[in-house]
Amino acid sequence: MAVVLLIVAALAALMVPGAAIGVAAGARWRDAVAAGPALTLAVVAVGTAATAAADVRWGPTSAGVAALVAVGCAAGVGIAHRLTGRAVRRRAGTTAADDEPRRRSGRPHRADLAVVVVAAVPALQVAVASRGLSAIPQLWDAIFHGAATRFIAETGRAGPTDLAPVSQPANPDFFYPDAYHALTSLLMDVPGAGLPDVLNAMSAATGAVFVLGSAVLAGRVCRGSRLAAVAAAVAAAGTWTFPYAMVDWGPLLPFALGVALIPGLLVLGDHLAARRPRAVAHALMLGAGMGGAWAVHPSVALAAGLPMAAQALAGVITGGDTGRGSASADRAGLWSRLAVVGAFALAAVPAGLYALWTTTMLSSGTASALADFSWTRHRTLPQAVAGVLDAGPTAPASVALSVAVLLGLVAAVAVPGRRRPLAAPVAALIGFGALYVLAAAVHGDRVRLLTGLWWDDVNRFAALLAIPTVVLAGAGVRALVPRGSWRRPSARAAVVTVAVLGLLVASGQAVVVRDLRAGVFADGPSVTSGERAILDELGRRYQGGSALGDPFDGSAWAYALHGVPMVFPAPLADDPDAQLGPDRMYLYTSMNRYGFDPEVARLVDELEVRWVVVGTGVVGGPGRPPGFIGLRFNPNLQLVAENPDARLYEVLPVAPDHPPAPPPPGIPPAVPPVPPPNTDSPLVDAAPPSPGASLDGVAGP
Repeated sequence: MAVVLLIVAALAALMVPGAAIGVAAGARWRDAVAAGPALTLAVVAVGTAATAAADVRWGPTSAGVAALVAVGCAAGVGIAHRLTGRAVRRRAGTTAADDEPRRRSGRPHRADLAVVVVAAVPALQVAVASRGLSAIPQLWDAIFHGAATRFIAETGRAGPTDLAPVSQPANPDFFYPDAYHALTSLLMDVPGAGLPDVLNAMSAATGAVFVLGSAVLAGRVCRGSRLAAVAAAVAAAGTWTFPYAMVDWGPLLPFALGVALIPGLLVLGDHLAARRPRAVAHALMLGAGMGGAWAVHPSVALAAGLPMAAQALAGVITGGDTGRGSASADRAGLWSRLAVVGAFALAAVPAGLYALWTTTMLSSGTASALADFSWTRHRTLPQAVAGVLDAGPTAPASVALSVAVLLGLVAAVAVPGRRRPLAAPVAALIGFGALYVLAAAVHGDRVRLLTGLWWDDVNRFAALLAIPTVVLAGAGVRALVPRGSWRRPSARAAVVTVAVLGLLVASGQAVVVRDLRAGVFADGPSVTSGERAILDELGRRYQGGSALGDPFDGSAWAYALHGVPMVFPAPLADDPDAQLGPDRMYLYTSMNRYGFDPEVARLVDELEVRWVVVGTGVVGGPGRPPGFIGLRFNPNLQLVAENPDARLYEVLPVAPDHPPAPPPPGIPPAVPPVPPPNTDSPLVDAAPPSPGASLDGVAGP
């Protein structure tokens, strides 16, 4: 029950405020549900900026006030639209043109219920794979995400420049868009909630949001087709590249949440391209939602701009088709095109202002770091091209998705009524597909200029490709099944084909939990079950001060789990001296000489280091810290807990001004030129440089 409560709380926190804003502004409820998460993140972005500027604590109370203010502003927009709309209609003597898909006869809520049920699938998969949300997400990025969430919950500081203490304490220019962490930190107030449970609950909610948004978008671009909506929902729940791969790679949790927002943003964009009468309200919501996406991850907002540009262009191109007589056609067509351009320009104002404000906080090295970053290519060009449509967790699921996508592409070209609505997913498939191929198989500085904004990461482009994949799959299913009676032979054949494709896509669900538990929710390498037991013991013993751990062995999870401040709060980056400070790096190289080197004793006293924790598995790095060599031989470090995976030492008091002395045997008197290798033992000893060196530093077979 606690698991269900936490996931429901995550969904409510993510969707309810934004959906209320959408409804208050005049959006239809399905559109409000789809765009709601982006609007919620916009509230978080503005709320955290305001609380940081006013030195007010960010928490449930301030978040609630920000949401109420936003709903009030949206209601003002909605009332103004209704009043002006009535005046315009009275003067014109008609109702405004509206291409809103109309509800057909039958039972449309059955389709809504089906979409909701399908949306629960990724949430259930994440909950099961994470062992009831309790498993620590492994790998590099999760350490920071857990620490940032704890830091905001404890301190109430949630501005984009406030997270330096849990990443780069000595970096005065540290900047990180932290809307994801600010929102997730609110879940810490749910009874019984903690870390890593709230991270996993938000990951579960991310998958559900993506399914809901994709279903609404597919239904809209297919003129209200319930079949397209359900088919897109099934496809969205059945892709591996998103959301599961983003949870399993990094894990890129803020980026994943940002990608899940894009379908809802495209729903609003389609309203503008279709020249809806509520264009001002939808434009303002779109601008706010894009600001929310930027606050989660700027690269997501930039990615959303590609299909949105296609929407605007398609709306301008088709703007001349007004259905009026030839005498007024040119003038009406011009005004229609200008209306589309004006609506998207209005949407760009709030998003652009927020993006401009945040870019003033970026250091000059950020852009160069992105441009210089590059991943090794492991695929040939044909393999990369084939990978554009390889979205499923299994080969049959990928084949079924590919068939549906190809059918959707045919419909986008062959059916005149689908060309404008499907322009955005087609452009996204081409654009994201090209970037995917470049990141997967093509080297070069010019390539990095295109892919660098997304860290030259093929997995991020694969996640972005999931958006056009599922929408086009829904359109393909709609195009395959003819309207009218299903009793005709052609209709029966189409229904059977769709059923087979659906079963193949759904069959991939059988391996999702297995694959997630083999990756992000495995027993290590960041924190094994044995290491977690030692971290829990540290949490029980902790009464103040800080702890020292290997930046790369997952020991920094002690802060996220139990609030124990860490000397190294996250894995080291490219310039640790500037980002963490020389004092911390001196302990990195020399902690083993505590009690024998006066400088170490001074720094231990200044940083209030009371514990040293040593784990086993690592998530990268150059090797073990030189300062961890022979800790067990230091009489000033008392071993208080150990198991085969980790050790916990208590730092005994030493006078900071003690005279220097040679360390005992087993501890190098000076920093060795080469750090010891990574080891699967908590005993870190210097190993002789020979191919036969064992983990304990003894030459052997």
